[in-house]
Amino acid sequence: MSLPQRRFFLLPVLLLAPLTLAAPTTASPEPAQPATAEHATPLASPAPGPTSPPALAATAGTASPPPRAELLWEIDPYYSSAALEIPLTELPLPDGGQLPEIEVYTRLLRDSLRPRLLLLEASVYPLPILGTWYKRKDPGHYDEFQVGTLGNNQLNLLDGVTAGFQEPWALSAFIGSGMQFTREGQASSARNRGYMGYLVSYGARHIHNNVLIDDNWWELEWKLKGEREFREEELHWSFRMGVKNHGHPEIADVGYIGLRRSNLNYENIWLSLLNNSDLELLTEIDRHSGRYLRQEAIIGRKLPLRRWRVALSLDIGVIYEDQRKYTGALSDPSADTLTFVLRPHLRF
Repeated sequence: MSLPQRRFFLLPVLLLAPLTLAAPTTASPEPAQPATAEHATPLASPAPGPTSPPALAATAGTASPPPRAELLWEIDPYYSSAALEIPLTELPLPDGGQLPEIEVYTRLLRDSLRPRLLLLEASVYPLPILGTWYKRKDPGHYDEFQVGTLGNNQLNLLDGVTAGFQEPWALSAFIGSGMQFTREGQASSARNRGYMGYLVSYGARHIHNNVLIDDNWWELEWKLKGEREFREEELHWSFRMGVKNHGHPEIADVGYIGLRRSNLNYENIWLSLLNNSDLELLTEIDRHSGRYLRQEAIIGRKLPLRRWRVALSLDIGVIYEDQRKYTGALSDPSADTLTFVLRPHLRF
């Protein structure tokens, strides 16, 4: 028997919603770079004769103004944020626009013990919030998105589109090293940044099976993250490890380690598995017992359409969650231990 039309009304919205928007960024002007022997503008030759002190002063390069605080923001169906980047030194961020990927990580690690900046951020996760809202508003029709079963697991399409986010929003503070990425002949963007350091986050809600739970949680982690976007290639990465404490007594406190890497290359479409691929892994263990509680494993592939400068992308994966992560009233023996992830994207 065919499903009600209301089910098909929402499905295209959720499947087509993950269109990664080009995120405008408001930033203060880039600091002027000091003149160097390679880039200094030639000065007019002085008249013959001895050089006086005023003439020496005239040929000296002017100092760069100190870096300013910048407002950075991003809009995405899965992760949207606004952040204030506050410099802690008078030195401009080093530029890694021409560096190989591994060299970027090495230099950020080397500088991470000398903090350069403080980053204050507020983030929100639109599609996961939409999933919790729809399940609360109309649970009957939410269940109609079930597309099959696998063992004891109910395969729900909405669960697959919104899975992988355990909170609807967060407030964060980061301190550590930073790097900017520019290339000659390409417009600079304040979003082209890399960071390594320590991050503390807070939130007041937790998501479990697309249900919102009151939970004052906090998180402390060491993190390496960034994005480098140019005409021919885009690279996003995040490597982290930390601990998360839940205020709700029936949610287990965890330690975790995770990584995420996403690459889009318009020049080398099929030559490497690292090109045009996504990888996301997260492992959680109980902080007190050491029990294995959660595993996320998501892979994806992009198909660049060079002529139109867009890319089709599909991420698929699985999330395993041990039932002992939740106890008491939150314990649900009938809850799925496996959730299958399906994330279509259209990248501009």
